[in-house]
Amino acid sequence: MEKASLERLGRTVRERRLALGLTQDQVTEAGGPSDKRQTKIENATPPAPSITTLAKLDVALRWSPGSAAAVLNGGAPMPSEARTLTEEDVERRVALALALERVGVTNAAARGTPRGGGGILNDDVIDSLIDLLNSLPPARRDEETPT
Repeated sequence: MEKASLERLGRTVRERRLALGLTQDQVTEAGGPSDKRQTKIENATPPAPSITTLAKLDVALRWSPGSAAAVLNGGAPMPSEARTLTEEDVERRVALALALERVGVTNAAARGTPRGGGGILNDDVIDSLIDLLNSLPPARRDEETPT
């Protein structure tokens, strides 16, 4: 890997991190690589980051998947199009969590469920789940319920 490519990635990562107002610790907490690895990236210290590390940068720096790799190869990062949750979105998700708890569900997966931007469950799906769950009898706490 050329030194110029590593320098370009390091400069771009640092600029994005600072533009988001994040410390390296906050980037790590957001799913990014360790602060030690971030320092090496920002300082263009070889070796080049792995595919896994580049994917972690995409997540933590709110870039679309493949953006960090694109920068390393001379391209430009694309900001993620994940939407910000509104107060109504948060209330809807709390209602869903409460409905799930009411029927004794402690683990849930939603494979193949329609999602909106940023992988967020579609509002209609959430509302339907809440209605369905609230129509079920409450879980009995004195017996083991499957999850």
